[in-house]
Amino acid sequence: MKCIHLDFHTSPAIDGIGTKFNKAEFTKAVKEAKIDLMTVFAKCHHGYCYYPTKVGTVHPGLKFNLLKEQIEAIHDAGAEAPIYITMGWSKLDADEHPEWHHIDFWKKEPIYFGTRPTDDLDTPIHDCTWTTLCPVGGYKQHLIDITHEVCQQFDTKDGVFYDICFMRDACACESCKAGMKEMGLDPDNYADAQKYYRIKRIELMKELTGIVHQYTPGAPVFYNGGADQNRPEYHPYQTHYELEDLPTAWGGYDLMPLRAKFFEKYGKKFWGMTGKFHHAWGEFGGFKNKDALKYECADMVSIGASISVGDHLHPLGKLDDSTYAIIGHAFDYTEKIEKYSENTKAYTDIGIWMSHNYDSDMGASKMVQIMHLEFDVIESGDDISKYKCIILPDCVKLSDEDKKAICDYVSKGGAIVASGNSGFKEIGIDIKGPSEYDLDYISCDMEEITTPFLSYTKAYVAECKGEVLAKVYEPYFNRTFRHFCGHKNTPFKEEPASYPALVKNDKVIYFAHPVFAAYNSSGNYVLERYIKKAVAEVYEKNIEFNYYPSCARVRVRKSEEKSFYAVHMLYAPPINRGNVCLLEDFPPLYNTEIKLSVPEQVKSVTLVPQNKEIPFVQKDGKITFNVEKMELHQLIVLNY
Repeated sequence: MKCIHLDFHTSPAIDGIGTKFNKAEFTKAVKEAKIDLMTVFAKCHHGYCYYPTKVGTVHPGLKFNLLKEQIEAIHDAGAEAPIYITMGWSKLDADEHPEWHHIDFWKKEPIYFGTRPTDDLDTPIHDCTWTTLCPVGGYKQHLIDITHEVCQQFDTKDGVFYDICFMRDACACESCKAGMKEMGLDPDNYADAQKYYRIKRIELMKELTGIVHQYTPGAPVFYNGGADQNRPEYHPYQTHYELEDLPTAWGGYDLMPLRAKFFEKYGKKFWGMTGKFHHAWGEFGGFKNKDALKYECADMVSIGASISVGDHLHPLGKLDDSTYAIIGHAFDYTEKIEKYSENTKAYTDIGIWMSHNYDSDMGASKMVQIMHLEFDVIESGDDISKYKCIILPDCVKLSDEDKKAICDYVSKGGAIVASGNSGFKEIGIDIKGPSEYDLDYISCDMEEITTPFLSYTKAYVAECKGEVLAKVYEPYFNRTFRHFCGHKNTPFKEEPASYPALVKNDKVIYFAHPVFAAYNSSGNYVLERYIKKAVAEVYEKNIEFNYYPSCARVRVRKSEEKSFYAVHMLYAPPINRGNVCLLEDFPPLYNTEIKLSVPEQVKSVTLVPQNKEIPFVQKDGKITFNVEKMELHQLIVLNY
C-alpha cells in the first residue's frame, strides 16, 4: 500500500485557507501519483479544525468544509482517506486551558517541544514550539467529544490517526494528581506517576477506539508514539503500526529495519514512514532526491512494510506539483514490485534477541545488515528452534525459562553469540561483574592489526569455559582529574588481564565487552571486523556474495502461499551533508554472484521489474546466480 500523510498544521495568522483547493485537480494528483491512501486533517497542532465543528474551533481563515471536500476527492481517486486528530499538541487549547498542560514530574513546569516560549513574541524561532497537553480530565473529554463529532459527520471506515500520544512517561498536572489520590497512588512517587500514566493512556486508547468502532466497526485506529518497541503495553490497542523513522532527519537508514522486524512479529499491518522533505516534517520548499525516495520505498517493500510518505499541504489547499512528481516517480516503481512483498515472511536462520537497550539492539542490527544477512528479532517466549544462530546483545534480561530454552537450543546444535552482561553460567559464562576500568583494549589475531585496539567500552570480568580467542589489556588507570595521560584515553599495560575478551566453547561465543553498543556509538572499523570474525566462528551464512559493499543491503523474503523467494538488493551509500543523512549517488554494481541456501527445487530465477529470466545452478542445497548489473534496487524472484 502506497500512502501519503498529508500534514496541515496551519497558523491562524494565515487567511484564504483552501482557496486554491480544486477537487478535480486534487483527485487527478492522487491518481497520477498512484496513491492508495492519504491521511487528511480534522484538527491540527495549532488547535484548529477544517470542518464545521461545535466541539472545537474552525480555522478562522477557512470558509468551507475542506475535510469533506478532500475526502471526496481522495475517494474519487479510488484511494482511502483516514482522518487525523491531534492529541498531544494543540496550541489553541494550550493557550486557553493551562490546566490541560502536561506537567513535568521533576521540574513541575509545562513540557515544551522545540523552542521554549518567551515573553518577547517577536523573538525569531526556527523550529517548532508546542506545549504538550495531558489527555486526562477536561482535555480527555474534549478528545472524546471531537471523536464523536468526527465520526458523526464523516464515514471513518478508512480509519482515524491520533498524533503525539506518548511524549513522556509521567505527569504532575492537577488532574493526574487528583486521579492518583483517588486510586490510592502517591502523586509524589515517580513509579506511581508512571503507573498512573500508563493506566490512563490505555483507558483512553480503549475508549477512543471504542467510539470509532461504535460508528464504523473494525476501522483502523493508530496512536502515533505507540509504535515503540520499548512500550509494549500500548501495542495491543492499535489496529496497525506506522513507524515514523524519517531517515534523513533522525535515525539514518538502518533504524527502520530493526523496528519493522519487531512489529512484523505481531501479525498486524505495519507501515514505514519517511518524508518528501530534505530534512523533517513541515519543511515547505524542501525536496528529497527522487531516487532517494525511490530507494526508501523499495527498502520498505523489501522489509514487508506498506509505505507512508509525509507531505505538508500549503495553506491555500493546492498539492505541490514538484512534490507529487517526486512521489509519483517513487510510487510508480513501487507498484511494479510491491506484490512480491504481500503475505511474505523474512527468510532467515539468524535471530537477534531484543535487549531493549537502543545502542545494543541497533548495534547488533547494523552488524547483521553489514554482514548482508536477513534476520528476525526474538523476545522472551518465542520459538527459537528454527534458527542456526541467536545473538544476545550486551544486556539481554533472561528469565529462568529463557535460559532453559537457550540451553536446550545449544544442546541441539544451535549457535549463540553473547556479549557483555548477556552470558550466563549454564552456557559456560560466569560473569563476576564489570571491570574497574572505564575503557580498555582487545588483542586478537586481526591480520594487519597485531597490537591491542581500543574497545570503546569496558569489559565484564567473567570465568568462561572454552578457547580464549582474544585477550583484555587494561589501561594503567582510569582517566580522571587525579591522573590522566595525553588527549584521550590512558595507554594499555604491557601484560594482558587475567580475564578474557573473547571465548569460544563449541557453538557458543562470548564477547566480554558490550561490543554492539560500542559499535553503534563508535562505528569503529576494527571493532566491526572483530565482531564479524567472531560470529563467523560459530555461524555459516545462508547467503553469500562474491563482492557486496558494506553499505549495500540485502533482504530475503519467502511466500509459502505462492511458492517464491524474493531477494532484494539495495545499494546507495549514505552521506552526511550539514545535519542531514542523504542518498545522492547510486553507483551500479556489476557481476554480483549470489549464493543462497534453498531447500526447494527452484524452477526459475527472474529479475523484476525487467521480467527477465537469468541462468542459475542449484547444487547441494544452494542456488547460485549472477546479477550482471544492479542500480539502486534489484528484485530477484526465485520460483519453486
